[in-house]
Amino acid sequence: MPSTSKSNCQKPKKVEFIPEPKQPWQVEQPRRNWLDLPSDVMSNMLSRLDVLDILENAQKVCTTWRKICKDPSMWRVICLDYWHETYMRKHAVDRSQGQLIDITINCFGDEILQYVADRSSQLRRLKVVCYYGYAAAYRSWTETLKKFPLLEDLSLFSLEISKEAIETAGRYCPMLITFELNKRAFCGSLGDAGNEIAIAIGENLHKLDHLELIGNSLTNIGLQVILDGCPHLKSLDLRKCCSLDLKGELGIRCSRQIKYLKLPGDSLEGCPYMYKNDDFDDDDDVGYWVYAGLDFEDFTVDHDF
Repeated sequence: MPSTSKSNCQKPKKVEFIPEPKQPWQVEQPRRNWLDLPSDVMSNMLSRLDVLDILENAQKVCTTWRKICKDPSMWRVICLDYWHETYMRKHAVDRSQGQLIDITINCFGDEILQYVADRSSQLRRLKVVCYYGYAAAYRSWTETLKKFPLLEDLSLFSLEISKEAIETAGRYCPMLITFELNKRAFCGSLGDAGNEIAIAIGENLHKLDHLELIGNSLTNIGLQVILDGCPHLKSLDLRKCCSLDLKGELGIRCSRQIKYLKLPGDSLEGCPYMYKNDDFDDDDDVGYWVYAGLDFEDFTVDHDF
């Protein structure tokens, strides 16, 4: 047999391992530092938090966030809810440093409204909601409205307001174009007294563009005054105004003059702060109120109201 020398032996080829490329989902993403975000972006994100979350949590994360949370521009639009302590509500107003333009006060209180009026002359929108199941009275509306010369939007839910206060709004709030005065309907007859607010609106709030009077006791007389005195009115909500009769000429005029008209018999579905259904029970003053998906019972049972 022929001899085989070592020189004739072939060495095995070296195989080079080439790893497969990683898929996009396998690539390790670099860690992002939230502090690297532009201040305006971070401010926009933090402004979406609840007042409680900002004051008790967000501003304590770091000095950068605290600086942003103390910026008055963060507090130009605020919502004060029933679970906010009084000191917290006042602190939120103070943080605006007079730049507050839009405020919602859920769970009405005289003290905080007075506090806002004394410190927020630039206010343009005011919404106040009462959840007690009856129309609460605020005796200082006349003096309060004098302090809001730039007010454009006034929304009151289950709150009473006097004709004198309406007259004050007409005199001291020349930019007011939206007025909402909504409450639970009273289907009895109040006579001339039922038209008092409607007449005051028609005689004083001539620049109104949008008017809501859900549950108001006005009659055709009061509605006539509103149509005569508010020539710019485009949107009118008369749901649950039980004393109106719009079957005749007045109804025809409403349909011609008002672009967006809601009639007394229209459903309240989708209307915030109002009723679950259209059935009324005099023995249950609070069972119809709805807020954020919760019944009034949830407020009184589960929370320190």
